Amino acid sequence: MDAGNMPEYEKPGPPKGEAYGAAAVTQALSGFDFPASKQDLMNARGDREIEIEKGRSMKLRDLLQRVSKDNFDSMADVVSALRNVI
Repeated sequence: MDAGNMPEYEKPGPPKGEAYGAAAVTQALSGFDFPASKQDLMNARGDREIEIEKGRSMKLRDLLQRVSKDNFDSMADVVSALRNVI
């Protein structure tokens, strides 16, 4: 396939659906407004599947329930908290 036939993708990182770990979390939370509580995140995006590693996924809700932190100031704050459970 030549470059002229490639689909356009202008965001940094892997195309949607091809991310793993922290990148998959950021895709699932893309466009979400922070600060937010854990409950806010679970209500709005908890059913999204996060591919932790290739072939192994979990719902975002299940990952967030493993985190002791209840409030997040930013996307980076969520990713940092989830690093220990991913």
